[in-house]
Amino acid sequence: MNVWAIADLHLSFARPELRERYAARWRGHAARIEAQWNEAVQPEDLVLLPGDLSMARNHRELQPDLAWLESLPGTKVLSPGNHDSWWNGVERIRPLLRRSLRAVGGDALEVGGVIVCGTRGVGPASDGLPPEQQAVIDHEVGELERGLELATRLRTSREQPLYVLWHYPPFDAYGRPGPWVARFEQAGVSACVYGHLHMQRQWSRAVQGNLRGVRYYCVAADAVGFRPLRIDPW
Repeated sequence: MNVWAIADLHLSFARPELRERYAARWRGHAARIEAQWNEAVQPEDLVLLPGDLSMARNHRELQPDLAWLESLPGTKVLSPGNHDSWWNGVERIRPLLRRSLRAVGGDALEVGGVIVCGTRGVGPASDGLPPEQQAVIDHEVGELERGLELATRLRTSREQPLYVLWHYPPFDAYGRPGPWVARFEQAGVSACVYGHLHMQRQWSRAVQGNLRGVRYYCVAADAVGFRPLRIDPW
């Protein structure tokens, strides 16, 4: 089994949206993802999808996007992003999922011998935030804590891979970590996959690679050429 990751699919089969209005590289992006996914991913593989899966506004509009994802090889684990307005809690999402789809949101699961946990996350922010913004940060940190606690119970040893899906970059544009980074390290997270970044100057500054034992990967679809990025063989 290989482990792959790709974020920010921004699917919109129910309401076709011309993504190329954001950048020319998005022209026909779903077809490009499908072709490269089928080329790379095998049925026994695992694909991590850290947020912004669909531009659907509700569960009905989400259905063709889920059907498209189900048609692709591999077991897929998804978590929410800032554009996933259809996401209304992992317990409400799981009944919608097809056979090859899984979801995490403030919890964790075991699939194919590895542990996956995650939540939408937030980006690092300065001190002195308005109470409503601080409440969002506190909520997401709490969701991460619950996910890591369950992951620890599911994990048989520290050698068993543990992947965190966190939609936002865990570090700010200057490489300064958010408080969740220390928690990743304490929990012995193997790798954190994230997206959200869609500008080339952001990609060049994004923290990637091994830092204090945790590997970080920016896997926004356009950043990885609309092809799932292989994280690990397992």
